[in-house]
Amino acid sequence: MKRILIYFGLTMAVLFSMGCKKEAEQRTYFSAPQEAANKAKNDLLTVLRSRKEIALGLEQQTIEKSQPAAPIRQYQITFEDLASADSFIALQRNEVATVVPLVADGTVATVVAVAKDEAGWKIVSLADKSLSSELDVVRKAAGQQAAMVIYDLPHSGEKVYAAMQPATAGAGTTLYTNYTGFNLREPVPTERLLPVLKQDAAEFQRTYGEELKRQRVVR
Repeated sequence: MKRILIYFGLTMAVLFSMGCKKEAEQRTYFSAPQEAANKAKNDLLTVLRSRKEIALGLEQQTIEKSQPAAPIRQYQITFEDLASADSFIALQRNEVATVVPLVADGTVATVVAVAKDEAGWKIVSLADKSLSSELDVVRKAAGQQAAMVIYDLPHSGEKVYAAMQPATAGAGTTLYTNYTGFNLREPVPTERLLPVLKQDAAEFQRTYGEELKRQRVVR
């Protein structure tokens, strides 16, 4: 499955770049993440319409009627930050992207990752099928109005999703993950999940830390 997802991502990146070449003279920075997401959506539709033999699991009609939902910040957790953290709020240090879901009829059709620098918002990637699928599950479990944050773990390919209800002003954060021993459809409290992640990350470092340093792939 991982190989399939990697292949899908690489294929989409190639096709997306092909579609964007024709519009190379157009601006590549935008004033808001949703504006960048709409540009990515239009570029994706250009590819899907011109390469009908390559569906890649995306339905053109669904993408056409999709609209950008609220942007979601995505953070990369480090081993050091995880070891010292007493909450997930403390892990919001290393922002890697802002994810904009494209939603049609309450379902996440696909996602666009964007990032901001001095010039404005730019498109980083799109059509991450695994992330789209997981976000759809979490949005339906937590409610469409929940504000969300995504965390990438340092020792696992799984993600942690934090959902905050507007009425609680962030006080009632609920976590969702497919991490070993947990179910993405079922909320889990911080006090249960965080100790497990800390312990597993520490064990991972003890087992593979030196080898990963030699390979220069420690995040």
